[in-house]
Amino acid sequence: MAKKFKVLCFTDDAVGRDVEMLLPIRYFAERLLNCEFQHALNIEIHRIYKLKPDVILQANTIGSNLYFEISKIAHEQNIPLFALISEGNFRTDGSFNYWGFNRARKFYQDYVCCWSDRTAEFLKKEVPDAEKKIVVTGGVGFDRYKIYQFLKKEDFLKKYNKQQYQKVIGYAGWAFGKLDHKRGKEELLAWAKGNKNKLDWIEEQRKKVRDILQLTIENNPDTLFILKQHPQENAPERPESVKNEMSELTHYKNVIYLCGEESIHDLISVSDLWTCFESTTALEAWLMGKQTVFINPDPDFNRDPLYKGSPLIKSHEALQKMIDLYYSKNRIEDFFNEEKDTIRKKMIKDIIGFGDGLNHIRASNYFDKTLQNSTIQKAKYEFHLWHWFVYILIRIAAPFYNHSIFSRIYKLKKHLWVFENYKMDKLEYLYSTYNQYFDEFYREKNIEKKFKEGILFQNL
Repeated sequence: MAKKFKVLCFTDDAVGRDVEMLLPIRYFAERLLNCEFQHALNIEIHRIYKLKPDVILQANTIGSNLYFEISKIAHEQNIPLFALISEGNFRTDGSFNYWGFNRARKFYQDYVCCWSDRTAEFLKKEVPDAEKKIVVTGGVGFDRYKIYQFLKKEDFLKKYNKQQYQKVIGYAGWAFGKLDHKRGKEELLAWAKGNKNKLDWIEEQRKKVRDILQLTIENNPDTLFILKQHPQENAPERPESVKNEMSELTHYKNVIYLCGEESIHDLISVSDLWTCFESTTALEAWLMGKQTVFINPDPDFNRDPLYKGSPLIKSHEALQKMIDLYYSKNRIEDFFNEEKDTIRKKMIKDIIGFGDGLNHIRASNYFDKTLQNSTIQKAKYEFHLWHWFVYILIRIAAPFYNHSIFSRIYKLKKHLWVFENYKMDKLEYLYSTYNQYFDEFYREKNIEKKFKEGILFQNL
């Protein structure tokens, strides 16, 4: 019997963006590449020594110090590493820091998986020494819009006891709340290229967007508004609530304010219309056939060109007009004009590469090659006392975990996310839920048959 490959998969949470990117690869690898998986939070680096994996799998190597540390350890200990990229829709004008926390400025993974030809060609020019490593896989996390079935509106309304509403509008938050903490301000300053006056502009925009949302909520009492906080406003080590464009509107009866309680794809699914200040969720909404509107009191700022595919409004009156149009005709004419339709199609290609649900298979082609490398590499798996100490400390403290108590203890309140997620129960639940959708998709596409015939990766 052929040897099973042991894969250790690190994520920064048990749910969310990074998890959604990696579960499709897990399904392919378990079904067709003879792999067995274990998942761990990226703070549990000792799991490398404990499991001695053939391959380490990550969503990215630059998005946190822990991700970078794991990639560096894998390199130093000769353990094959396969990593995707979380922020794949990055700008190629020189403003995006594609090294992130990678202070060594060296790609440690076997392959640098880009979402699109646009970003791949940019990286090849920027880092010519790594040209042979740079490949195009497409945005794996977006495959779910072609594979999964999502939450139904009636089920969502029942869950939150809001069955009296038939109309639902979603809003994806911008990271205004970063103004509330030191690290967040530094990130916003980097976005503003060091211009401190831009922080005042951000606060001004926050208030204006808040006011537009408030008036719209008040004037549409028969419509439920789902307000979704931006995930980067609260990092795991910053659990405190923040003031953003939505946080002052939570008292309205026709508002549900959510942070990480629901997957973004489910929120888009249950919404009739999707709105934002600026958000890549607009592209996800397009993939789900939803119409989008950008709320931009001042539309003249440096940002991703995604906004060109949607109508822009500057006032409450303009937003109300869009809402009235949608609910009277189920169609916002400005959204469907020929120019915007062409832009959206081009952006999908330029941003996620492919919208056919097969990006995880493109990535799995290179993951398979990384697995084969593991058979000829001699890994070291060196014991590290500090990593062992963190691992043991989590298991000593976890049985006594109480959210209300731990959240008052300075050294522990930054690590509530660890105690709540280290068992990875939520991830395994998600995976078991998604399996039925993968099964159906693989049957429809004859993926297993094509793989066995050796033609699956051709012409992808």
